[in-house]
Amino acid sequence: MTQPTISTRRQIITVVMLGFALIGGVVRWLAPDPSLARTLGSLLMVLWLPIVGNIIGWLMQRAKTPKNLPPGFAPGTAFEPHARIELTLLAADTPLLSQPIRAGYFVGALVVGSEAFTTRLAVPAGGEPVPEVPCTLEVQFVRPALALAQLTPETRFALLEGRTVLGTGYVLPTAG
Repeated sequence: MTQPTISTRRQIITVVMLGFALIGGVVRWLAPDPSLARTLGSLLMVLWLPIVGNIIGWLMQRAKTPKNLPPGFAPGTAFEPHARIELTLLAADTPLLSQPIRAGYFVGALVVGSEAFTTRLAVPAGGEPVPEVPCTLEVQFVRPALALAQLTPETRFALLEGRTVLGTGYVLPTAG
């Protein structure tokens, strides 16, 4: 038997609490006005209030979630460089993050101000970035027209993976 997920547990708890609230409403409706049964019915109805807060929070989160997320890089697509960057990784506090970018393709985000652009870095074998040592890498953008309008030569940026800042750098001028 598989163990239910947290979401499934929350749904079960929500249904049980809704059942208690409904039973409490019926008891309160049928019981005479000054009675212990009416008070217990009110108590069962009040138990539903924390669940209402959770439902409202869930609805607010769902309303804020964007419907059309930008597409990512399709698996197996060829790397097409759009720009070159100079990247300097930050010194890591933990050994796990001491060398976060390995050879191959690294997907992250270049952040300029309050805008972020999904990128794929081409990291050559044996040329993995080392913390606090600048390195030059080619970068591909999911939406190059939008990214290149903001990321002009000499524009400074931060490189993120998820919510973790891995390094900083700037866009290099195009050769030629």
